[in-house]
This record gives sequence, structure tokens and C-alpha cells, in this order.
Amino acid sequence: MRHRNAKTSPHQPQVLKQLNKRLILQTIRRRQPVSRAEIAEETTISRTTVSQLTDELLREGWIREVGQGVSGAKGGRKPITLSINDDAAWVVGVDIGGCGTTIALCNLAGQIKQKRTFPSPRTSMLDTLSEQLQRFLSQVDPEIRIIGLGIGAPGITRSSDGVVLSAPALGWTDVPLKRLLEERLGLPVYVDNDVNVAALGECWKGAGKDKQNVIMITVGTGIGCGLVLDGALYRGSGWAAGEIGSMVTDADAVDQWTDPVFAGFGFLESKAGGPGIVRQILGRMEKTDSSSPLRRDADRLTAKEVFDAARKGEPLAKSVVSQSIRHLAAGIINAVVLFDPEVVILGGGLMGSADLMLPKIREAVKRLSPTQPEIRKAQLGSDAGVIGGAALVLKECSEPIGGVL
Repeated sequence: MRHRNAKTSPHQPQVLKQLNKRLILQTIRRRQPVSRAEIAEETTISRTTVSQLTDELLREGWIREVGQGVSGAKGGRKPITLSINDDAAWVVGVDIGGCGTTIALCNLAGQIKQKRTFPSPRTSMLDTLSEQLQRFLSQVDPEIRIIGLGIGAPGITRSSDGVVLSAPALGWTDVPLKRLLEERLGLPVYVDNDVNVAALGECWKGAGKDKQNVIMITVGTGIGCGLVLDGALYRGSGWAAGEIGSMVTDADAVDQWTDPVFAGFGFLESKAGGPGIVRQILGRMEKTDSSSPLRRDADRLTAKEVFDAARKGEPLAKSVVSQSIRHLAAGIINAVVLFDPEVVILGGGLMGSADLMLPKIREAVKRLSPTQPEIRKAQLGSDAGVIGGAALVLKECSEPIGGVL
């Protein structure tokens, strides 16, 4: 694919220079190792400008010379090739969860170098997060260049100014997280919804690598969805795109359903999220004389135990799990029909039972969807959020390396 030189007014040479540097960096990252001549040919930036800007990027440490390429058809001297210097700068990814929060220091290749996890207290989360970040950063080598923090928050987040509009799991409403942390840490901070951030991580280093149109759905306590369309996050007009947990997958519920699992959670979550599955089987046990072994631990029952019982053939658990998977499959089919992705990635705590869920979901999508995306299990596990946080920084920051993803 060929690119045009960045256009700007004669009064903005510095802007043009930065745009061209970013374009060169993007090309190096995608094609590395790559020669200056190949960069000029692909970007249509003049060879002289490419040479000047790559020399500048070398001095700044963003790129490195890695050896000689292949001689041209006419022979001659082999060109020097260039690659991104993965350790030229570092980024911090933060995954805020309702129960626990993880902080990680990553290099420009998304490799985690340091990581820490701590409990997420509901009553003092802001102060705890700030203190933990300050402590984490204080232990990083001061010679390391950190260009920013990328944070995934569990709720509706206005990424333009980093305000968490609603995060029921943390009891947050209209929290200006970006501003508060930038004031305390003195570093650029970028904030987005946690599933959006996890989707960036999976698209960078996991199950969505090299894909431009991806739906990521996480199934756990709630059900979240991140949408990557044409290589960019789609956030919606009110920053709430992907709230698939509120999708209604039963026509009768349009008039009848008034009973959320708890405040802030929607219909699909009540049928296929962890607490919803537990509540369904407890309700069934109350209405029947079932001798289910799950009765013995009803007060401490978890969705995992329901899936385990279904796997062993327990009739009540099998029925509840089967219904939950049907609701989840219906939600996935609806999302596929709307957005026509290349791949649907399924993650979250309940994907520990992927052996029960994925075959039925794949069969339903194959049978009922007019398009046939791949249905994959997430690959990065609990690291998706922090790697995605690093990816968010590299997509949004104004440093020269920004925009290379």
C-alpha cells in the first residue's frame, strides 16, 4: 500500500516533519528490517527526507540499524536495514478490575518487564491506585524513558478526557481519572473502557493479531464488548458502544424483564454472566425437589461450580448452562450481523469453561449468521488489559513513537 506525504500549510513545517516521522516509524515497524530506499518507495517521501529523518530517529534512539539487506537486481552494495528499538521507551499498562488491579511496565514490543497486582478496594480505590502507581514507578530505573500510562477502567469511559462516567463495580460516577492521575504522577495518562483496552491488547499481541475488524467479548461477572473496526476502536456517540451485556436476547423480555442481577447490569448478563447463572440455578432449586449436589454449597455457589457440575452431567446444571450459552450465542450472532468482523474473541473468567461454550457458539454462528468470522478464545489471559494499556499509549500519545501500532 502506498502512502502520500503528509499535507500541511507552508507555515507548519514542524507538523509536517512530525507526521512524516510517524509515517516512517509505522513503516519500519510493519516492514522491519527495512531499508531507507524501501521506506521512501512505500511512503512516497523523498529519499533525502527519509535519510534525514531516519538519521534523526537513530540519534534519538527510536530506531536502530540491524544489518544489511538484499542487493538489488543489478547487484551493488547491500543497503543498511532499520528496525524499531523496542527498549527506546517504556509504557505502563494498568488494568483496573472490580476485585484486583494489575500494573505492568512494557517495552515498545509489548513485552512485560515488571508487573504487580493488588486488591481493588471499593471505598478508597482512587487513593490506593495513585499510591500503588507512585510506588511502582519509584522502583523503575530512573534512566528509563516512560512515555505514558494506559488504563482500562471497568465501566463507561469518555476517552477524550479520561473521565469514567459510570463504573458500578467501583462505585464511580463521573470520576476525572486522567486529570487526577496526571496531577499526581506527572506523566501523560490515557483512559478507556477495560474491554476496549483488552481488545487492543489481543489485536496487538494475541488472538486478533493482524486483523482490522475484531469483536472482543468478555464473559465474567458482567459481559463486555470491545469493537475494533478498520483498525480503530469504535466507542459510539456516548462512549458506550459495546455494552453487549444489556442486549435483550428474548423477545418476551422486552415487556416482562424488570429484574437485573444488580444495579448497572443488563438482560444478557442476567442470563449468561456469572452471578446470573448462579441465581438462575438457585431459583430452579427452590422451585423443584431436585437432589442436586449443588444444594450442599448453595450459599457459596459459583458459576465455575455450575459449569463443572454440567460437565459431569448434573441435569439441573446442564439445563441452566445450556440456556446461558444459547443467550450468549444469540448476542454474538447479533453483533456479528451488525459489524461483520473477521474474528470474534471470547475472554473473561467464564472462558475457563470454553470446552462447553465454544463448540455450541461456533455451531450457532455457522448455522444462523450470514457471515462466518472465526470464533477464537482470547490468548493473553489476564495480561490482555495491561498489554492493551500499553497499546493505548502508543496509539494516543504525542511522542514520535506514538502511532506506530
